[in-house]
Amino acid sequence: MAVNRKKLFALAVFLCAGSVSNGLAQVTAPTPKPKATPVKPKVWSPPGFPSPPSFPRENQQTTEKFIAVDPNVNIRLCVSEGSLKINGWERDEVRVFVRSGRLPGFKVLETDKTSGKANWLMVTNKRAEGERPGPMPECLAGSLIELDVPVKSSLSLTGRSTEAVIDSVKKVTVKTVEGGITLRNIGSGISAETYQGNLMVEGSGGAIMLSTTSGNILAFGVNPGQVGDLFKAKAGSGNVTLQQVEHRQIEVNSISGTVNFSGKFLSGGLYSFKTSSGPIRLHAPLKSSFTIKAQYGFGSFHTDMPLRYLYENETDGGKSFQATAGAGDANINLTTSTGSIVIKKQ
Repeated sequence: MAVNRKKLFALAVFLCAGSVSNGLAQVTAPTPKPKATPVKPKVWSPPGFPSPPSFPRENQQTTEKFIAVDPNVNIRLCVSEGSLKINGWERDEVRVFVRSGRLPGFKVLETDKTSGKANWLMVTNKRAEGERPGPMPECLAGSLIELDVPVKSSLSLTGRSTEAVIDSVKKVTVKTVEGGITLRNIGSGISAETYQGNLMVEGSGGAIMLSTTSGNILAFGVNPGQVGDLFKAKAGSGNVTLQQVEHRQIEVNSISGTVNFSGKFLSGGLYSFKTSSGPIRLHAPLKSSFTIKAQYGFGSFHTDMPLRYLYENETDGGKSFQATAGAGDANINLTTSTGSIVIKKQ
């Protein structure tokens, strides 16, 4: 019996040693995992807007260019990235300055028959000396882009990511994806639109149309260029504030922001202020003359100006009324779903 136990013990030791040996023989070095190639996130740009710049960093430089133009030149410009400043001056030439960006250039689209100078000009990129051939983007890009242009010039600008400041030109049309737009001393009309950013207009005239999806709108000291010019402002989630806007036709619409108007209601004027869930606040001289039609759902109405009510109505969907102040010369329509309406004297 003792012999059998010794034999069994020796057999067990032999089997354990074999299994350990076999296990060690089967161990192999782990296969290294291939390095993942980094994927550059794709930046979305709406249709018709420029894409992000894609040029080698070694091609970036600081450059200044000039070109003689007709004083009434129409200028077309595209900026994919960078801070943009455009200023009107008394010279009949265009100056472009780009810091840390592509080499700028000019493309003359049309010349004046009398002067022979460009009256339709595109500011674009120029191939640098020694640069390999390939697709050339039209849109400028740099840390800072500056233009000096004739004061009578008209501008057409598209941009992707840019803070734009434009001062003292005749007319402006601008569309950007993101970034604020500031417009000063634009004499003969403005059309400005941005998806993400604030819009500010000061000391300007003509027909004005402003639109932002997520940003605020501020207009101060603007006037129509001629009878019938429309001022129109539309904001998605931002506030719209108008001060001293002298247009007789004003349309303002904000989905979830506050609408503020401070100024005169002119005789024969047509004013429309609408919000979905924000308040409407009007400040006007005590002796104003207007007819007001108001509709508000779950909000409230308050005024400290004397009104003569023509009718009042209340239903499950909200309240409405019509009233006059003075002779009722201007026409005002106010609509809000869940906001309040306040009319105060200046």
